[in-house]
Amino acid sequence: MTQPLPLLEFCNRTLLSHQLQALKDAGITEVIISYYEKAVGTTWDESIKRLEKELGMRIVCSLEEKAGGTAGALKLAEAIITDEGTNNSPFILVNSDVLCSYPLRDLLHQHVKHAREGTVLITRDENPSEYGVVVTDAKTGRVLHFVEKPSTFLSDHVNTGVYVFSPSIFKRIPVGRAVSMNELLPIMAVEDELQSMLLTGYWVKLTNADSFRDAVRQHLEINQFMSPALLASSMADYEIRGNVMVHPTAKIGHGCVLGPSVVVGPDCLIEDGVRLEGSTLLQDVHVQAHAIIKDSIIGWSSNIGRWCFITNSMFGEDVTVDEALLINQATVLPHKELTSNVRSKQIVI
Repeated sequence: MTQPLPLLEFCNRTLLSHQLQALKDAGITEVIISYYEKAVGTTWDESIKRLEKELGMRIVCSLEEKAGGTAGALKLAEAIITDEGTNNSPFILVNSDVLCSYPLRDLLHQHVKHAREGTVLITRDENPSEYGVVVTDAKTGRVLHFVEKPSTFLSDHVNTGVYVFSPSIFKRIPVGRAVSMNELLPIMAVEDELQSMLLTGYWVKLTNADSFRDAVRQHLEINQFMSPALLASSMADYEIRGNVMVHPTAKIGHGCVLGPSVVVGPDCLIEDGVRLEGSTLLQDVHVQAHAIIKDSIIGWSSNIGRWCFITNSMFGEDVTVDEALLINQATVLPHKELTSNVRSKQIVI
């Protein structure tokens, strides 16, 4: 994708916008964003200013000229977070690659209640060995052990990448080298300085197309109950099945069937007879008549030819697919034209 992950559209809002909204809903009025200068594009500053205005929040950026790791980035922002050492209030830390139901008020309450240096939001996962595993005291929630990607089963509780810390954590972070949070958390657990709170809602770490699609599915399911007005309904010309989100500027043709788990972005044009299922179309995608797109992510300004069948694929920006092609398990880089079938897993560069 041509956008940095925080600015990638997720259900017609950027990932960063979803996270900032959750922080605002928790009463947060000022946010510090730490980022590595080589990881963002030319639209970053403009996007931040727009979000600041839309949400009515103060957003300060902390720039890393050299990648310092997840804890090193935090250390770099110490002066901003603590107002040059004059503010000793706890602060919330959210990783940019996670989405969840964000019970931030409750997490902050737990942090204050137990008075430990850090409080980590945890969740249950069927494959805990892929993440940082957290072993806790079942009665108190105190973290007993923190192990990054263990080779044997220890617990099904994993670190969600959402925390509350007291400013005393800065004393733990050395300067002059890259430092990961995974270096600090096991030590804090041993020293009885790490509390946990179990998440009851959904959580997903966005690592690939599969996790993105799963996050979309869960987010749309939540909207069904929390914000049903955001979801589309069947019209005279087309049918909606399950949870579907269609941007108001998108145009849907006659006889189309959309859903379940579909997101259609701004300025998209969907011609007659198109079938969409389990897919996200980013801004300004054109899908020509009678094409089928299933379990895929279609990048900005892409053009899908008539009678195409696209499944389990991810397209970058400005991808063109000729008529009547089968595209299966393809990852297509930006500005490419597909003129022949892709029948098995392939990266098109």
